[in-house]
Order: sequence, then C-alpha cells, then structure tokens
Amino acid sequence: MTLLTRNDLGKTAPGNGLVFAQSPADFGVSLAAAEVEAMQKLSRTSLEFAGLEKSDRVLMAVAQEGSPSAHLLAQAASTLAGSVAVTSPKGRLRLLTTLRTLKPNTLVITPCGAADLLARLYLEFNIDPVELELTKIVLVGEIASAGLRKRLGKEFEADVSELYCDPVFGAALAARAGSIWEAADERTLAIAPLNSDEAADGLSGDGEIVLRPTWASSLGGNAIRTGQVIQGKAGDAGLFNHSVGEHVLARGQWLSLPRLRKQLALIDGAARWSLTIDRGDRTLDSIVLTVGLDRETLVSNPMWTGRIQQAVAATTPVKVEVKTELAKPDDGQPKEAVIDLRGHHLGVDRAKVA
Repeated sequence: MTLLTRNDLGKTAPGNGLVFAQSPADFGVSLAAAEVEAMQKLSRTSLEFAGLEKSDRVLMAVAQEGSPSAHLLAQAASTLAGSVAVTSPKGRLRLLTTLRTLKPNTLVITPCGAADLLARLYLEFNIDPVELELTKIVLVGEIASAGLRKRLGKEFEADVSELYCDPVFGAALAARAGSIWEAADERTLAIAPLNSDEAADGLSGDGEIVLRPTWASSLGGNAIRTGQVIQGKAGDAGLFNHSVGEHVLARGQWLSLPRLRKQLALIDGAARWSLTIDRGDRTLDSIVLTVGLDRETLVSNPMWTGRIQQAVAATTPVKVEVKTELAKPDDGQPKEAVIDLRGHHLGVDRAKVA
C-alpha cells in the first residue's frame, strides 16, 4: 500500500460535495452528505470519550480559516451537550468577553491558547481563573508544553481531557480523559515507520500516524500520512509529540513549506531563507522568517521587506515576523532551512529523519 501525503492530495481537483481545505488551500477533499455524517458519528464518539455530557455548555475556540471542520465538530458536540458555540481563537480579550457572556462550563481550545488565556487572566485582567467557572477543558490541535495539562486542571479547578483531530478533515478520531487514548474506530488510525509504507493497525508503538478515512470514497481507500509522529511516551504533549514532512505545525496551524517556497521564489534577489520557530518560556509559538538577499541595497529596502511580508501572508494566516540579511555566496548556508527550537519538527525528508 502506498501512503499519500497532503502534497499528493493537491494534485487533483475536489469533486462534488462539502470541500475540506484550509486558507490558503494547498489541497481540497470533498465529502458527500452521507460521508460527512459517517465522519460526524466518529467525532461524536470521541467527544463522548473526552467527557462531554448533556448538561455541558460548550465554547469552542478552535476555528480555522477556510475549513468547515470547527463548525462540523460543533455540530457533532451539539448532539451530546446542552449548547455549543464557536468563537475565533484569536484575541484573548474577545475570548474573555465571550466566556462571560455565554457562561460555558466546557472550553475546547488549543494547549497554547489555554496557556495564553491563563497567563493573561493573571497578568492583564487580574482575574482568578476559577471565577470563569469552567469545569471541563478539552485540549486539541497542538503539541503541549510539559506539565501544562496538570497546571490547567489545578488553576481552573477543571477536568482536563484531550482530543485528537486529523489534519485533513478535522474529524475527532480519538480522545483521552485519563491516561489512555481511546480511538473511535481503530480502523481509521494506524502507525507507519517514516521510511516504510507498512502501516500497523492501532496507535501502539513509535512512528507516523496514518489516517485511513473510511468515510471518504473520493480517496479510493488510500491512506494519508498525517505528518504527526509518536516518538516514545507522549506524556501530556498530546497523542503525537513530533511532526515531520513538508507541513510544520505552529500556533495551531499547519504551515505549508511548498507554498512558502513557491511564494519566495517570486522575490527577486532571495537567495536563501530559514524559518525559525520557538516557544521558550512563552505561551505562544514565535515564528521568524529570515530571508537572505543577494544585494545589500535590497536588505535595507522597506519595499522588499513588504514584498516578502505579502508573500508570507499569501502562504499562511499565522503571524510571521520577517527579517532580511545579506546572503554571501561563500557563507555555506543552506538554501532553505526549518529551525524548530521547540524540538517538535524532526525534518522535511522522512528518509533522512528515519
């Protein structure tokens, strides 16, 4: 069996039905109504594993631009919980206002989003987290920093669970409320070595998580490499604790390196570039794109910096800081590089990583 990557999905136009893509789209996969319902059934099961109940009032702060996945997840949750609302994950003051207005007891949010909200409650808003009366927090969409799950539970006095959503459809396919991950359907997820297409059923062992979208007839039974890697015990980092391949996970979004590469190729004088991602002691990832220009006059030219910023904006909605420097022909620097100081992204070439 040949395993596809997300780059392979972009080689054909999507068919009829609801199209799953991101903003901007480097692939599109469509599902018919019956297929969407089959996928939703799995999401409902996983949300039950995460602890959702009929008495819950849920707020989801996980919306992604260009993708219907967050709203479909909300629809799946609405069959289990008493009420469900969706808000943008951006803007902590707006999120706080929404929390106070809707008064949810359950918050679905990324790990970094939850950490950032907690920090701002103390530092900017002078609010005790317990005042928000959250009894449940469901983390999804990122690799968490060590100890975060336990800290959130203590500070909010809430039960903290985790949800796994695939990077193509955003379907909730597994969850854990305690220490053990439960898959809604073990046939939909598998583990494959980075240098082999021999995928093993279930989520045991090390390797890359493989998505088997049994509900998607347009994929013809093909499986998809997710770019999400389990290496050793994941702990409270989430189901996966590393990433690999041509998509890099930062700030809860997947940055497409092929799209970035294509946009930067249009910049005159761009000889090389490096993408540096760091979290350090901060709550959110910082992303810095450094572009090496082959002429000194371009390095200090604000118009060129603006062109690079526009190229980045055409690649991703995530905030990226742009820096320029002089690229000397003999400095030995690679033409492109991803420098992940978090230690999350193992590399672009799976064979070299393996």
